[in-house]
Amino acid sequence: MDISANKLSGELPASLSKLQMLDYLNLSRNTFDGHIPEQLDHMLNLDIIDLSHNMLSGEIPKSLEKLQHIQVLDLSFNLLECQIPSGGKFANLSAESFLENYALCGAPKFHVPLCLDKTERQSKSNAARVIATCAIGGPALLVIVCTVI
Repeated sequence: MDISANKLSGELPASLSKLQMLDYLNLSRNTFDGHIPEQLDHMLNLDIIDLSHNMLSGEIPKSLEKLQHIQVLDLSFNLLECQIPSGGKFANLSAESFLENYALCGAPKFHVPLCLDKTERQSKSNAARVIATCAIGGPALLVIVCTVI
């Protein structure tokens, strides 16, 4: 099914998953937004999914790892974020599948930054708080000390 470049908008309906015999889904070059429906993993016959050049956001559903026939998954030129799944057919995908999604992270082969684990994110967040506190609190303390003296 190819309904690319039709100026379609809104969220991708979860009911797409009812098209279980579909082997080709091209929704590229529209203005779809919101998340990729988790239920797409029910479309077990899909060989090709092209959701590129939309405004899709959020995480890539890990459930898509269940799609065993997928040969092409193009999610490029969207607003996707977080970690690119690594299981299933994702192991065979290339960096071109994820181009221009600047908030994605994952394996080096995808040409995206490595994902920070929760401890690293908290550590960086804590360091930023300390720096901000020192930057704001330091001059304020100096003003108080100078005023008292």
